[in-house]
Amino acid sequence: MMRKALFAATAAALVLSPVASRAAEINEAGAQKLLDSLTYYLPKNVNDSGFLRVIPGSQRYELRMDFSALLKDVDPKTFAIEGLKPISYFLTPQDDGMWKAELSDRLDVSGSFTADGKPSTFVYKIEKMTGDALYDPAISFFRTSNSAYENVAITTQTGAEMVDIAVAKASQDMRLENVTDGRGDLVSNFGLSGLSETINSPGQAGQVRIDAASMDGRVQLDKAGLAPLRDLVVFVLDLIKSGQQNLTAEQNTRLKALIRANVPLVDNLVEDIHIRDVKVNASNMTFSAADIGYKLAFNGLKPDSRFEFEVSATDPTAPAGLLPPGTEGALPKSLSFGMAMRSLNLEGMMTYLADHADFTKDQPLTPQQSEELGKIVLPDGKMNFEFTNVAAKSDVYDIALTGTMQVDQAQSDKPNMNVDIVARDFDKTVKFLQDNAATAPEFGQGAFMALMMKGFGREQPDGSILWNVKMGADGEVFINGQAMKM
Repeated sequence: MMRKALFAATAAALVLSPVASRAAEINEAGAQKLLDSLTYYLPKNVNDSGFLRVIPGSQRYELRMDFSALLKDVDPKTFAIEGLKPISYFLTPQDDGMWKAELSDRLDVSGSFTADGKPSTFVYKIEKMTGDALYDPAISFFRTSNSAYENVAITTQTGAEMVDIAVAKASQDMRLENVTDGRGDLVSNFGLSGLSETINSPGQAGQVRIDAASMDGRVQLDKAGLAPLRDLVVFVLDLIKSGQQNLTAEQNTRLKALIRANVPLVDNLVEDIHIRDVKVNASNMTFSAADIGYKLAFNGLKPDSRFEFEVSATDPTAPAGLLPPGTEGALPKSLSFGMAMRSLNLEGMMTYLADHADFTKDQPLTPQQSEELGKIVLPDGKMNFEFTNVAAKSDVYDIALTGTMQVDQAQSDKPNMNVDIVARDFDKTVKFLQDNAATAPEFGQGAFMALMMKGFGREQPDGSILWNVKMGADGEVFINGQAMKM
């Protein structure tokens, strides 16, 4: 954990530091200036340890990070580590003001520590790690970035519980384009192959093993406000570094300007991740899926902000013998659940903060102002949800649901719903339930309910069955306009 935190701190320093913007002669003065920039926001005790050094070479600087320097005063009975050696990045100033960063190294460390009286051990190995990036000081961000890792292995053990994680290969690439006024379009892709995790636990839990042939993902940000966000982060870091408790009137004005500058933050954000050929073995039973997906979308700080997420699975399987013979068709070939929260006035929230908050005080907003802020985010006091991709499909059923749900904060247990449920090949579904009623009695009950529901449905021109379901806060339910007595 300490190593991870230090990597994060160093990365933040690299991104936020005011590094010189023009190529210059490589010398000791340049190395000292670069070191001062990189360590500006790091804690004093970290800088005093000498863990970070900048060494001038003939054509580039070596940024050497020696994490063992941070551990010299740690009691080996509490924390011990072996194999920890310095890691070096090579930084080359470019004629256009950019900086090229390169890495080629490996990792092989092991150690032990004691927490809450429990001894633990760990092993981290990366056979090969390489990377290169192009850093733009004008926006304090990378224009391009590429990295690759081979044969990653992590083992941790606490008492009888052991976790082993292995990745054959991993890679990442990122590019930033169309940069104008500190905003740009960012696209990042990553991939893993040969992923496995084994968890050995004492008692009934036993061993759990998770395998995946690959994992890949994509993150896209359109018109991301990199420079405004950087300025806000730097402002906060400067406050932390100064130890100042309250803002001055001038700083209050500056912070409000930064808040306004960070609207809308991004015009569009999409994250899409897929894990492929997944197998989970637990208690001598194996579950699998050809693909497990996850999506997240956000359209920025706007008057009509929208968050959307979706999870999905393709070709899931159950352990042999778990389902009664002949009922395997009940397993879906594909299923998904997508929902969005919409109509959030996040731009109004930020504007109200900038107009009314007084950050020179411990409580920037009065209780009345905080209440008003909540009303701005949800203008009518209601949360609005949308079902975007709720579906399940197999050889014997094909069902999809779309629609909306509104939840009043004052009556969260009484939502308003208006959804359309569409079933295709519904007669095939009923027949499947009837044919397997003897093997699975619950299927017989399901067939009865399905036939009853068909009577409330409305047949569409394509032969599908539609149920429009409306439910009000008063508890009344209507199916295709017909009131249902509950």
